[in-house]
Amino acid sequence: MKFSKQLPSLLVLSYVVGYPLMTLAEQGDSAQNAPPEMAQNVVTPTVKVRLQGIQDGKLKENAQIYINEISAEESDGSERHQELVRTALYKGLRVLGYYDFQLNFSLAPNGKELIANVELGNPVRIEQTDVQIEGDAKKDEAFLALNKDLPKKGDIVNHESYDDYKSAVQKLAVQRGYFDADFSIHRLEVMPSTYQAWWRLLFESGARYRYGEFRFKNAQIREDYLRNMLNLQQGEPYLLNDVLQANNDYTSTGWFQSVLMKPTLNEENKTVDFDVLMYPKKKNSMEVGIGYSSDVGPRLQLGWKKPWINNRGHSFSSSFYVSEPKQTIEMAYKMPRLRSPLYEYYQFSTGIENEDDSSTDTKSTAITFGALRYWDHPSGWQYSWGVRTRYDKFTQADVKDKTFLLYPTGSISHKYLQGGLFPTWAHSISLTADWGTKALLSDVNFLSLRASGAVIKTFAENHRVVSRLDIGWLHTDDLHRMPPAMRFFAGGDRSVRGYGYKKISPKDSNGKLIGASRLATGSLEYQYQVYPSWWLATFYDAGLAANSYSTDELRYGAGVGVRWASPVGAIKFDIATPVRDKDDSKNIQFYIGLGAEI
Repeated sequence: MKFSKQLPSLLVLSYVVGYPLMTLAEQGDSAQNAPPEMAQNVVTPTVKVRLQGIQDGKLKENAQIYINEISAEESDGSERHQELVRTALYKGLRVLGYYDFQLNFSLAPNGKELIANVELGNPVRIEQTDVQIEGDAKKDEAFLALNKDLPKKGDIVNHESYDDYKSAVQKLAVQRGYFDADFSIHRLEVMPSTYQAWWRLLFESGARYRYGEFRFKNAQIREDYLRNMLNLQQGEPYLLNDVLQANNDYTSTGWFQSVLMKPTLNEENKTVDFDVLMYPKKKNSMEVGIGYSSDVGPRLQLGWKKPWINNRGHSFSSSFYVSEPKQTIEMAYKMPRLRSPLYEYYQFSTGIENEDDSSTDTKSTAITFGALRYWDHPSGWQYSWGVRTRYDKFTQADVKDKTFLLYPTGSISHKYLQGGLFPTWAHSISLTADWGTKALLSDVNFLSLRASGAVIKTFAENHRVVSRLDIGWLHTDDLHRMPPAMRFFAGGDRSVRGYGYKKISPKDSNGKLIGASRLATGSLEYQYQVYPSWWLATFYDAGLAANSYSTDELRYGAGVGVRWASPVGAIKFDIATPVRDKDDSKNIQFYIGLGAEI
């Protein structure tokens, strides 16, 4: 790009109709352009300078920055020191428009302070803002919007605003493809004797570059799939944000270890050609999750994934979960659609579940299968629709049964994370509906709705709040025939802490848990950072699993914990106990976990 190189600070004296005119070309007199010595290696001076007479906070702060630049060896209160302070004040005050001031010095009786009494004169004000943009950018809305914030006649001159505007124009030109742009005129003219200043800027943008050819290299995926993912079209105006989004889209598929969109400028045709360099991800990857809680004991989760199987981007994933009461194996095969590989795909899944937990009066074995169509939206929303089937052989409390369910299912969800594996700001929401009828071969007529949401918010850097809400509703005339996995239970690590895993539920006449048709749980947690990556937490949970939404059914739990924002995700340790339990339970439960908080 042809932007002019930054010139050193330069004061040029000239005369216009008998008055001295000072032109500060590429002036750098601002706090942002101060030398590094001003921000580090500061030695305590023998005589400190105390400023008086400057009421404006920002003006005083900027002046103090330049005074602090004076070396400690020269800060002795002498005439030489006073002259250095005068020069520093001139630099610091003129940045914000004050070229005229009177200065008197006095030494404090203790000899350790030099008092600088400043009497400010009139500030220099903008007389005219002459800013012109030529070329294709002249009608570009982004540049027109930038010019809405130009200073008006009568505003106090601010060198920092001038520098910021120039930087903003240059940055915008790079972002929007004006690669031949240049400032042919760029001056901030100041006439201190009349307290006037002029902006003189002429920005010649030239032609805006457009997208040229896209060439894919080293890709193991078919080119037609890759081109259907591309949100950039040949001949469209260049926009950096769109290029970054395209790069991110390819990375988010999980097919590639790295993606680099390498641009080449064609100055003759005013186009930007791209070589899209793609390096395939390894064919196999593994994930491990571990945890412990007093209700289920140690638990282990292993994940195996093949991010790509063929040149159409098909992928395979599987997970294996094991704890003393429950074991599951799940597998899924994903097939992206050619017309929109990033946002539309089919997924076929199957799994085996086994649960034998005397503490929840559940013994169950199940085989599951699902065939779903997914639509992902760039805004973060995901929609799905399909069919699930499951066969369960179970004993819940003293009731044994076998149930086959074949039912349509649909879901809507949205998740947003900011801040990595231990997010500073995040939210998620999901809604799932399942409907089964004997007319479609299910053994039970039922309708199940499940909604959940979670929010994470960080305040003032070291204050963090995590909240969750989960609501479930099941309508059926044959609750005893519904598999335990589709009934509602509450209690445990991600439910109501202080209670054992699935310990909140209606009971039969023998005191055994039978599951519920209604669910509602909520949690509010406050975390405070006590050391980098370490947080203390306190929380209060409430919830019910019952056959009606009644406040009499609510159970409460509270506790404290520790969070470690480790390189592999959040690791937590919690201790909790029931609060005002209607059965007068005083149990203490503790939990150790690794993984996402929402």
